[in-house]
Amino acid sequence: MNKITLQEIDSKNFFQCIMLKSKNYKGYHLFEEHVASNAFSIAQSKVEPDWITKAIYNTENQMVGFAMYGLSPLLNVYFITRLMIDYKFQGNGYGKQAMLEIIEEMKRLYSCEEIYTSFVPTNERAKKLYMGLGFQDTGREVEFGGETEPLYCLKFR
Repeated sequence: MNKITLQEIDSKNFFQCIMLKSKNYKGYHLFEEHVASNAFSIAQSKVEPDWITKAIYNTENQMVGFAMYGLSPLLNVYFITRLMIDYKFQGNGYGKQAMLEIIEEMKRLYSCEEIYTSFVPTNERAKKLYMGLGFQDTGREVEFGGETEPLYCLKFR
């Protein structure tokens, strides 16, 4: 299994982070098919400071993805709002390893008893990943930018 690390985004890795893409699109987009761009997410974390942004690195110290998580100002719950693995690194287990690391970090930081997430309803890979980690459909939906997404929750008790 591939071990990953979560690292701060700073002046040394910022540009590399915002250039990651979930698909081999021509050019760069503010919103991709299933996720907001990393540039948008980093900007959002500056105006909503309860969000933590991290670059995801593999054991070869290659940046393979991006994550954003924290206390959702909209829902007032602990939330993993962004997880993206660059298209060149998908299918290697990095998403699952990153989620496990994020969950452990959130438990340490917040002593939370549950974590929420949501995803674009057509993103079957995300649904499979989250359900495989124990997230369960709450039967509720959340709205982001005019789009609704199913709300999932992972409880630790």
